[in-house]
Amino acid sequence: YQESLSIKKELAGHEPERDDLQRELTISYDEIAGLARAAGRLDDAQAAYEESLRIRLALAAKQPDNAERQRDVSVSHDTIGDLKRERDDPAGALAAYRDSLDIVERLASRDPDNTELQRDLSVGNTKVGNALKDQENWPAALSAYRQALSQAQALADSDPDNTDWQRDLSVSLEKVAGVLAIQGDRKGALKLYLDSFTIVDRLARLDPANSDWQRDLSITLSEIGMLKAKQRDIKGARKAFEDSLDIRQQLAQSDPENATWQRDLVVAMIDYSQVARNPRAVLSEALERTLELDRSGRLAPRYKFMIKFLQDRLARTK
Repeated sequence: YQESLSIKKELAGHEPERDDLQRELTISYDEIAGLARAAGRLDDAQAAYEESLRIRLALAAKQPDNAERQRDVSVSHDTIGDLKRERDDPAGALAAYRDSLDIVERLASRDPDNTELQRDLSVGNTKVGNALKDQENWPAALSAYRQALSQAQALADSDPDNTDWQRDLSVSLEKVAGVLAIQGDRKGALKLYLDSFTIVDRLARLDPANSDWQRDLSITLSEIGMLKAKQRDIKGARKAFEDSLDIRQQLAQSDPENATWQRDLVVAMIDYSQVARNPRAVLSEALERTLELDRSGRLAPRYKFMIKFLQDRLARTK
């Protein structure tokens, strides 16, 4: 990717007036940023994403009525929002997500039959809800999530065979369920989680090699396990947590350099420790994995708290 970027920079430098070469350059920056982010090199990722945004803003300014150029800017704001959220900057993430959503809303109002833009609206509202949730603004987060759910439901109903839209619907169901659980509506939350499980379990069976769908399934199982544990259904909770842990172990083993999947495995261990027969052993392994992520520079700032959390949990566990 670095070699490809160097070539594209040279070409774009020779012909700066060619917008197509400039756009190709932004794609290379995004690819490099994505790899850096997956490896936990967040400074490098942010620098690449911001350079991509700088170029896209210049291209969009030249053609303000070009929907593709405007959407490119929206995508850049969105990815920067994701990175800021990962860096424990919810205010910065919220600002970036809203910049992205503002553009999508304008584009969608001009072309209401464009399903790609309708999906962008749903995803954009979900991202805004995520940042609001990080700030513990539960009413505003729930409102954003419900808006996203309404948009995702409309798309999924229009084409039940579209797996992307079905996945979006499952995510939206879980987002609303998560806030309901925090607000104390466990019954309502569990219903939505089970609705989501029906979708993601079907998707995961359709394509067992799809890591995104497998990860979705593991997350849903974990949430179901949490609610069942709170309802004192220990047997049901243990089954859900074990199934989630099994999926995350497979993902982590398939790509040891993927910091997100390694962290997912730690979280699954923490969840499982609540009902494990030997919780100290589970927590000890989770702590060692977290320390290794930190030593290798792959533990993002917003997850640094996990070290002390695990140390304290281990100290209290017999």
